[in-house]
Amino acid sequence: MVDEMVELMLTTNPGVEDLLAEEVSLRLKARIIEVKQNRGRIFADVSEDYLYALNYLRCMNKAYLVLTKSRICPEYNCLKEIYELIHSIPIHEYTSRLDKFAVRVERVGNHEYSSLDIARVAGDAVKDSVRSRRGFDLHVDLDYPSLVVAVDVIEDNITVLLELGEFSRHQRGYRIYDHPAALSPVLAYAMLILSGVQDGEQVLDPMCGGGTIAIEAALLLENSEIHCMDKSARHIDGAEMNAKAALVHNRIRFLVGDATSLSDYFKEIDIITTNPPYGIRLGKPSLVKQLYYKFVLSLEKIVKKRVTVITTEHKFFEEQLMRIGWRIIHNRRVMHGNLYPYIIVAEPA
Repeated sequence: MVDEMVELMLTTNPGVEDLLAEEVSLRLKARIIEVKQNRGRIFADVSEDYLYALNYLRCMNKAYLVLTKSRICPEYNCLKEIYELIHSIPIHEYTSRLDKFAVRVERVGNHEYSSLDIARVAGDAVKDSVRSRRGFDLHVDLDYPSLVVAVDVIEDNITVLLELGEFSRHQRGYRIYDHPAALSPVLAYAMLILSGVQDGEQVLDPMCGGGTIAIEAALLLENSEIHCMDKSARHIDGAEMNAKAALVHNRIRFLVGDATSLSDYFKEIDIITTNPPYGIRLGKPSLVKQLYYKFVLSLEKIVKKRVTVITTEHKFFEEQLMRIGWRIIHNRRVMHGNLYPYIIVAEPA
């Protein structure tokens, strides 16, 4: 019996597409078709028998079923072609009378039509298609749709997709306490993978905020001691709330402490992975430099293997690490919200 294959588009934070592709290949036994580097997207052929494993992907934000791909011209009258293309897709096979739908559009390039024009035409095509094939009207709900049709028009290429909403993982579900500068769980997971942490090694996030890195570590590692420390007792309380929601509260040690005096709390730690405040968050670049300078001196005393940090102030942080004789073994730019911080991995020389 031949496996039925479907093409998926999977999204992640720009900058970690390779990690998602590796995870998809391993967990879904998938064939990677294309990796859109720095676009946060990969395309893969996946057996329907492995679709359940989408639930276990930690580096994915969202999953989409690819309905069709085609070329499209940029002139305004080509909106008719978009309508005809979407109308020809058997979207009705995925709908019921109870469904309400929305169209999400991403457009990149120079076109005479706007994203709103595409959304209008695509919405009409979906409604007309369902009405003609199923005999009922599909209603629009932009806020809480049960069916999301995504239309990507990138230069002269158009891709029509169906969002697999049950596999939207970027919220993770455990974010009960929302730290004002919370790290994306996808990037937290990516940092742990890039750190090279092995199960059984001690992991510390000394500026843990809402606890995202510690929680992702607890979900990834079965036998490691995981420590979540922050100077703010309020954030530690929030991190505990999040860990309870993720059902890993008993796997993590929570403590209030100062990241610039780590030896007061620990004799040694294998791996430090953390998301320190950026200049934009502290308000003054001088405050960031003081914090990073003291933090690097502090971690030098206790870290045995590696430190992984995400920051927009990457050049200064790397300078401080090299000043104490450490090697930068990896760095990469990623996208987090509207910022482009760097993930830095370093180890003692």
